[in-house]
Amino acid sequence: MYKKIVFSVLLSVVAAAHSDNSDDCLVKKLKNSASTTTVGELKSACTDTAIDSGEVTDHAGRVISTSKARLLREQETQWSPYVLTAYKQNYILLYTHADGQNPIYGISGDSQFAEKDEAKFQLSVKVPLAESGLLLKGDSLHLGFTMKSFWQIYNPSRSAPVRETDYSPEIFYTVPLNYKPNDANTAFRLGLQHESNGRAELFSRSWNRFYTEIFYARNNYLISLRPWYRIPEVNKKSSVVSSDDDNPDIEKYMGNFELNGVVTHSDMEFSALFRNNLRSENYGAIEMGVSFPLWRRIRGYAQYFNGYGDSLIDYNHRMERFGIGFLITDLM
Repeated sequence: MYKKIVFSVLLSVVAAAHSDNSDDCLVKKLKNSASTTTVGELKSACTDTAIDSGEVTDHAGRVISTSKARLLREQETQWSPYVLTAYKQNYILLYTHADGQNPIYGISGDSQFAEKDEAKFQLSVKVPLAESGLLLKGDSLHLGFTMKSFWQIYNPSRSAPVRETDYSPEIFYTVPLNYKPNDANTAFRLGLQHESNGRAELFSRSWNRFYTEIFYARNNYLISLRPWYRIPEVNKKSSVVSSDDDNPDIEKYMGNFELNGVVTHSDMEFSALFRNNLRSENYGAIEMGVSFPLWRRIRGYAQYFNGYGDSLIDYNHRMERFGIGFLITDLM
């Protein structure tokens, strides 16, 4: 009898607290859920159902974008000590073929040529520091970390080493904007980013950037524009190179901005990245990717890259790479 009373009260609270189309989903999920199921898990399940049906709305009944729906799901678990929230894509390309990469391992005393076939993987997470009301309503402050590695797994004659690993910690402040053209969601971000391959002297590659980013998200697509300013290098106490800057021309090849786009269609997600230096050399890069469902949260992933900056050690070498593998976390 006691359990029935508690169950009835919970149903009443849920029905009274929500007035949008998610009410029916929450009530149904609550009726059929286990006693250990949390409210956050129920909300997340209902959001997933709404996304699959293409009818995602907020508590006011307004349609929101797929990317905004993802943010709402992240908020349910981001403060849990047992959850790491994805930032960028998390994937492993089990096989890639590249033409144009820097033909060295970058290990002191070893200048053997690298194989064109290798694996590539990326790990990217973020941790909230503060949210909503830090400076403005709905804002947030995060720490982010992204690691990207290139593994010569198909080169056993050289002990299959990891050819390059780039590390990118950053801190960024995000605030939603009231500007909603065509009922879209927009946001502004300000960040400080460091990127380095963790090596010393001749093989050291690193730079620091201030960046701003504008987001435009509507229905099932998202577009963002990120221009940046490179912070000048400081003098080093010791250096075997003529310049204190590990890579003084990195902006020439990596460009001054990055344009990103992502769109979902059925169970597939398509992404694109474009960088350019806006100079006569027209240096930059394009990257395109597509993911598709395989099994549960594991998705297939194919990626194509052409240009400069696929890795820091290759920043001034034009690269064309195609790879295929598995993806754990999409962009939306």
